[in-house]
Amino acid sequence: MKTNNDRKEEWNREQDKQRTDRQVRTEKGEKMSKTVLIIEDDEASVKYLQTLIAESGYKAISAGDGAEGIKKAMEDKPDLVVLDVMMPKKSGFGVFQSMKKEESLKKIPVIMLTSIKSVIEEGREKGGHTTFEEMKDFYLDKLDKLVGKHRETGDSKPEVFMDKPIDPEDFLKAVTRLIGQA
Repeated sequence: MKTNNDRKEEWNREQDKQRTDRQVRTEKGEKMSKTVLIIEDDEASVKYLQTLIAESGYKAISAGDGAEGIKKAMEDKPDLVVLDVMMPKKSGFGVFQSMKKEESLKKIPVIMLTSIKSVIEEGREKGGHTTFEEMKDFYLDKLDKLVGKHRETGDSKPEVFMDKPIDPEDFLKAVTRLIGQA
Protein backbone atom coordinates (compact mmCIF):
# COMPACT_ATOMS: atom_id res chain seq x y z
CA MET A 1 0.00 0.00 0.00
CA LYS A 2 1.34 3.41 -0.97
CA THR A 3 1.87 5.96 1.74
CA ASN A 4 1.22 9.67 1.29
CA ASN A 5 4.99 10.21 0.97
CA ASP A 6 5.17 7.55 -1.76
CA ARG A 7 2.35 9.25 -3.65
CA LYS A 8 3.97 12.66 -3.21
CA GLU A 9 7.34 11.38 -4.45
CA GLU A 10 5.67 9.70 -7.42
CA TRP A 11 3.79 12.91 -8.21
CA ASN A 12 7.04 14.94 -7.95
CA ARG A 13 8.83 12.50 -10.29
CA GLU A 14 5.99 12.81 -12.81
CA GLN A 15 6.09 16.62 -12.56
CA ASP A 16 9.87 16.57 -13.14
CA LYS A 17 9.39 14.34 -16.20
CA GLN A 18 6.68 16.64 -17.56
CA ARG A 19 8.90 19.70 -16.98
CA THR A 20 11.74 18.04 -18.90
CA ASP A 21 9.39 17.06 -21.73
CA ARG A 22 8.08 20.65 -21.90
CA GLN A 23 11.58 22.06 -21.88
CA VAL A 24 12.55 19.85 -24.85
CA ARG A 25 9.36 20.83 -26.73
CA THR A 26 9.98 24.52 -26.01
CA GLU A 27 13.60 24.26 -27.19
CA LYS A 28 12.32 22.67 -30.41
CA GLY A 29 10.03 25.68 -30.86
CA GLU A 30 6.81 23.84 -30.07
CA LYS A 31 4.04 25.98 -28.64
CA MET A 32 2.15 25.30 -25.44
CA SER A 33 -1.23 24.59 -26.93
CA LYS A 34 -3.65 24.60 -24.02
CA THR A 35 -4.61 27.82 -22.27
CA VAL A 36 -6.13 28.17 -18.81
CA LEU A 37 -7.82 31.44 -17.88
CA ILE A 38 -7.75 32.19 -14.15
CA ILE A 39 -10.48 34.64 -13.11
CA GLU A 40 -9.58 35.51 -9.53
CA ASP A 41 -9.26 38.79 -7.60
CA ASP A 42 -6.75 37.55 -5.00
CA GLU A 43 -3.23 38.14 -6.36
CA ALA A 44 -1.62 35.46 -4.20
CA SER A 45 -4.11 32.87 -5.45
CA VAL A 46 -3.50 33.95 -9.05
CA LYS A 47 0.28 33.57 -8.68
CA TYR A 48 -0.12 30.18 -7.01
CA LEU A 49 -2.45 28.89 -9.72
CA GLN A 50 -0.33 30.37 -12.53
CA THR A 51 2.71 28.56 -11.15
CA LEU A 52 0.88 25.23 -10.92
CA ILE A 53 -0.54 25.61 -14.41
CA ALA A 54 2.70 26.78 -16.04
CA GLU A 55 4.79 24.08 -14.35
CA SER A 56 2.38 21.52 -15.78
CA GLY A 57 2.92 22.82 -19.31
CA TYR A 58 -0.23 24.84 -19.85
CA LYS A 59 -0.32 28.52 -20.73
CA ALA A 60 -1.80 30.55 -17.86
CA ILE A 61 -3.56 33.88 -18.37
CA SER A 62 -5.52 35.80 -15.76
CA ALA A 63 -8.18 38.39 -15.09
CA GLY A 64 -8.66 40.23 -11.79
CA ASP A 65 -12.45 40.47 -11.81
CA GLY A 66 -15.52 38.98 -13.46
CA ALA A 67 -16.02 41.68 -16.09
CA GLU A 68 -12.39 41.49 -17.22
CA GLY A 69 -12.66 37.68 -17.14
CA ILE A 70 -15.52 37.59 -19.62
CA LYS A 71 -13.65 39.99 -21.90
CA LYS A 72 -10.50 37.82 -21.80
CA ALA A 73 -12.51 34.65 -22.37
CA MET A 74 -14.08 36.23 -25.47
CA GLU A 75 -10.70 37.39 -26.77
CA ASP A 76 -8.54 34.37 -25.94
CA LYS A 77 -11.00 31.43 -26.08
CA PRO A 78 -9.18 29.43 -23.38
CA ASP A 79 -9.39 25.65 -23.10
CA LEU A 80 -10.37 25.91 -19.42
CA VAL A 81 -11.56 28.62 -17.03
CA VAL A 82 -10.67 28.59 -13.33
CA LEU A 83 -13.24 30.86 -11.71
CA ASP A 84 -13.48 32.27 -8.19
CA VAL A 85 -17.01 32.60 -6.78
CA MET A 86 -16.60 35.86 -4.85
CA MET A 87 -15.23 38.69 -7.01
CA PRO A 88 -15.77 42.39 -7.65
CA LYS A 89 -17.70 43.73 -10.65
CA LYS A 90 -19.28 40.35 -11.46
CA SER A 91 -19.49 37.25 -9.29
CA GLY A 92 -18.20 33.88 -10.40
CA PHE A 93 -21.78 32.69 -10.82
CA GLY A 94 -22.53 35.73 -12.98
CA VAL A 95 -19.47 35.04 -15.13
CA PHE A 96 -20.41 31.37 -15.41
CA GLN A 97 -23.95 32.24 -16.45
CA SER A 98 -22.69 34.73 -19.05
CA MET A 99 -20.26 32.15 -20.44
CA LYS A 100 -22.95 29.51 -20.82
CA LYS A 101 -25.17 31.96 -22.73
CA GLU A 102 -22.40 32.90 -25.18
CA GLU A 103 -22.16 30.41 -28.05
CA SER A 104 -18.37 30.70 -28.40
CA LEU A 105 -17.77 30.13 -24.66
CA LYS A 106 -20.45 27.73 -23.52
CA LYS A 107 -18.45 24.55 -24.11
CA ILE A 108 -15.40 25.72 -22.18
CA PRO A 109 -15.12 23.66 -18.98
CA VAL A 110 -15.04 25.53 -15.66
CA ILE A 111 -13.39 24.81 -12.32
CA MET A 112 -15.13 27.00 -9.75
CA LEU A 113 -13.19 27.92 -6.62
CA THR A 114 -14.97 28.62 -3.39
CA SER A 115 -13.85 29.80 0.01
CA ILE A 116 -16.91 28.30 1.65
CA LYS A 117 -14.86 26.58 4.35
CA SER A 118 -13.26 29.84 5.46
CA VAL A 119 -16.62 31.65 5.27
CA ILE A 120 -18.13 28.93 7.45
CA GLU A 121 -15.30 29.24 9.97
CA GLU A 122 -15.63 33.03 10.02
CA GLY A 123 -19.39 32.79 10.48
CA ARG A 124 -18.97 30.33 13.30
CA GLU A 125 -16.50 32.62 15.07
CA LYS A 126 -18.88 35.56 14.79
CA GLY A 127 -21.99 33.57 15.63
CA GLY A 128 -20.67 32.13 18.84
CA HIS A 129 -23.34 29.44 19.39
CA THR A 130 -23.66 28.29 15.77
CA THR A 131 -22.07 24.93 15.13
CA PHE A 132 -19.83 24.24 12.19
CA GLU A 133 -22.37 21.79 10.78
CA GLU A 134 -25.22 24.34 10.99
CA MET A 135 -23.11 26.93 9.15
CA LYS A 136 -22.01 24.36 6.58
CA ASP A 137 -25.59 23.23 5.97
CA PHE A 138 -26.75 26.85 5.66
CA TYR A 139 -24.12 27.76 3.06
CA LEU A 140 -24.39 24.49 1.17
CA ASP A 141 -28.16 24.96 0.99
CA LYS A 142 -27.67 28.48 -0.42
CA LEU A 143 -25.13 27.17 -2.92
CA ASP A 144 -27.45 24.34 -3.93
CA LYS A 145 -30.31 26.81 -4.50
CA LEU A 146 -28.07 29.03 -6.60
CA VAL A 147 -26.93 26.09 -8.74
CA GLY A 148 -30.60 25.00 -9.01
CA LYS A 149 -31.49 28.48 -10.24
CA HIS A 150 -28.83 28.20 -12.95
CA ARG A 151 -30.25 24.85 -14.02
CA GLU A 152 -33.77 26.29 -14.23
CA THR A 153 -32.56 29.01 -16.57
CA GLY A 154 -30.92 26.40 -18.80
CA ASP A 155 -27.45 26.81 -17.35
CA SER A 156 -25.47 23.83 -16.24
CA LYS A 157 -23.22 23.62 -13.24
CA PRO A 158 -19.44 23.98 -13.36
CA GLU A 159 -17.60 20.75 -14.10
CA VAL A 160 -15.68 20.99 -10.82
CA PHE A 161 -16.18 22.84 -7.52
CA MET A 162 -13.03 23.13 -5.38
CA ASP A 163 -12.58 24.55 -1.91
CA LYS A 164 -9.73 26.91 -1.14
CA PRO A 165 -7.00 26.41 -0.20
CA ILE A 166 -6.44 24.40 -3.37
CA ASP A 167 -4.71 21.05 -3.12
CA PRO A 168 -2.20 21.13 -6.01
CA GLU A 169 -2.47 17.45 -6.84
CA ASP A 170 -6.29 17.46 -6.91
CA PHE A 171 -6.32 20.68 -8.92
CA LEU A 172 -3.93 19.37 -11.58
CA LYS A 173 -5.81 16.09 -11.80
CA ALA A 174 -9.01 18.05 -12.47
CA VAL A 175 -7.28 20.19 -15.10
CA THR A 176 -5.89 17.12 -16.86
CA ARG A 177 -9.25 15.33 -16.70
CA LEU A 178 -11.02 18.31 -18.25
CA ILE A 179 -8.57 19.31 -21.01
CA GLY A 180 -5.99 16.53 -21.22
CA GLN A 181 -2.22 16.71 -20.90
CA ALA A 182 -0.41 19.92 -21.84
